[in-house]
Amino acid sequence: MIAKIRKHTFLVYHMDYDDLLHKLRATGVVHIDEKIKFNECKTIEKDLMLLKRYKKAIRQLSAIVSDATPSELPDDPLKVLVNLESLFNETEEIGRRLELLRPEADRAKPWGEFNLNTLKKLKESSWSLSLFVCPEKRFQEKWEEDFVLEIISRDRGKLYFAVIHREDEAPDIEADQEKIPEKTAGSVIEEISLCEKKIEEIESTIKDNTPVWLASLNRGTDDAISRIEYSGTAEQADKYAEDNLYVLEGWVPLSEEKEIDKVLQETDCYSYVSEPDANEKIPVILKNNRFATLFEPISKLFALPDYRELDLTPFFAPFFMLFFGFCLGDAGYGLFFIVAGFFIKKRVKPEYRPVISLAQYFGVAAILFGLISGTFFGINLIDSGYTITENSVVQMKKEGVPARIIYQFSQIKGETFKTKQSFTSEAVKILGEDGFSEYRRTILKSAESNLPFLNYLRHYMLDPINMFYLAIIIGGFQIIFGMILKIINTIRLRGFKYSIPTIGWVMLAFTIVIFKGGGAVNLINETQLKPLFIGLIVVSGVLIFLFNSPDLNIFLRVGKGVWDSYNIITGVFGDLLSYIRLFALGISSSILGFVFNQISSQMLSVPYVGWLLFLLLLVVGHTMNIAIATLGSFVHPMRLTFVEFYKNAGFTGGGIKYKPFKIKK
Repeated sequence: MIAKIRKHTFLVYHMDYDDLLHKLRATGVVHIDEKIKFNECKTIEKDLMLLKRYKKAIRQLSAIVSDATPSELPDDPLKVLVNLESLFNETEEIGRRLELLRPEADRAKPWGEFNLNTLKKLKESSWSLSLFVCPEKRFQEKWEEDFVLEIISRDRGKLYFAVIHREDEAPDIEADQEKIPEKTAGSVIEEISLCEKKIEEIESTIKDNTPVWLASLNRGTDDAISRIEYSGTAEQADKYAEDNLYVLEGWVPLSEEKEIDKVLQETDCYSYVSEPDANEKIPVILKNNRFATLFEPISKLFALPDYRELDLTPFFAPFFMLFFGFCLGDAGYGLFFIVAGFFIKKRVKPEYRPVISLAQYFGVAAILFGLISGTFFGINLIDSGYTITENSVVQMKKEGVPARIIYQFSQIKGETFKTKQSFTSEAVKILGEDGFSEYRRTILKSAESNLPFLNYLRHYMLDPINMFYLAIIIGGFQIIFGMILKIINTIRLRGFKYSIPTIGWVMLAFTIVIFKGGGAVNLINETQLKPLFIGLIVVSGVLIFLFNSPDLNIFLRVGKGVWDSYNIITGVFGDLLSYIRLFALGISSSILGFVFNQISSQMLSVPYVGWLLFLLLLVVGHTMNIAIATLGSFVHPMRLTFVEFYKNAGFTGGGIKYKPFKIKK
């Protein structure tokens, strides 16, 4: 449901405006009506830039230590920010320097160590030194005879050598000439080492101080956000009487209005409550019971409801839970969700515990539908062996099965059938289709299972075709339920007369389901009640075709009724088909679990390590299946909720979130 909220208008003298804002922020219950977008407020530009700097620094620190608890009181946030930015900038500068030094070291390394002063003196005496490099295969020995040549080093098939010659006589050598390095390799490597050591010192300093600095930066972020919100809120007031009178509008929950009364008693301010305009956006506060509250994050993924309409969260919550269980479709997986939830809940932060509780509710639904479909960790509980024993005979006698049928069954007494299908086929051969159908449930219940605890349970389990029908039935029920909610929503938003055509459609749906469905299972006599059936159909038609648009004339109403009928009938048919995904996903997860069981069991034939491979494949396979099935079991019910259910419930949405003006902590 949506909590009641009212609009408050505050009138205050401009000298008392700051005092009013501080007190309203201290109460933390007023949602200020936004008339100027925050990004258009000139007074917050400086704090916005500071906030970006804080967040960037927090990201950089979080990359170093993701979860840190300070062991001492945080320092001044701005001081920490400036110091940290300085350290990061210094690290970046040293990093850029290293990018230049490393290639320089690679170029100087082949030439070894040399004295630049000696080279300078050599040049002053009209002699010069030239450096060359060429592949070893191209080096000519006559160069050593013709020039003063010294081989410096060999590296990767290349020869590095130097030639001393007169400055005005360049040597004619077919090799690549290199520039004389400005620094020796040793000096460059030493500089690289100093740079790397400096970076290590800076990183060590940052890492040691990260817990305290993170706390400081987070506090600075909160302070900046508070200043931004305060400054932005301060500009939301309308100004009158030559800017001497400020008028501020805000929304206050009905349950918190006492706090505002205290503020008015402590300030020189006048306030009055008014009703919102018809098209005015009103902040929405969802207020549901403990169960429905767990589903509020899911409803917010789509949109908040309009303040004037129904909050559909408590109405879709049971369906969503059941849909998840239907899609997961394995009692073992559901049990895993519940057990794992108890262990995880103790180790996570309090704000994440509702998510774990929601997962446990999903686990309960998975157990329910796993038992209905007869699946436990990929094991088919329905096909767990069927044997007619002496106990079976006794049970059939108690249930009133005729002696002749029991006698006919004696020919397969003691024979075990692996699957329900094979047992059923054999029973039909013996008794005939009609004879078996009459006592089907009793016979299946009496046949003993290889797992004794399933004897009195598995006859309630549904085979795939019945699970298919169950998905359609649940879908049809949710669609009709959604249409009933649409009636309530329409009455709330527009008035009763606009809900009449939807009432007609709901009446038509119930009429068809009760009379045709009840007649199919012999609950009612269609022949005797035919006049009532026709009468209800006629009344439904009148409501649909003659009362669909009170503002139109009778002929346009009929035309609109025909058009709406086409859209609704085709839409409902398409919506029903969408619910088949529940059956399909449940079957697919069960089949995958069965396949992993089969593959794993084959590993038991491997000598010595077969049991280990069996357990490993079993765990890995079912883990993968749980992960894949969980994703599908969440996404597809969400699609059914936001598309089929919301559409049939007439959900409009567009509500804005309630954001009280308060001090950040």
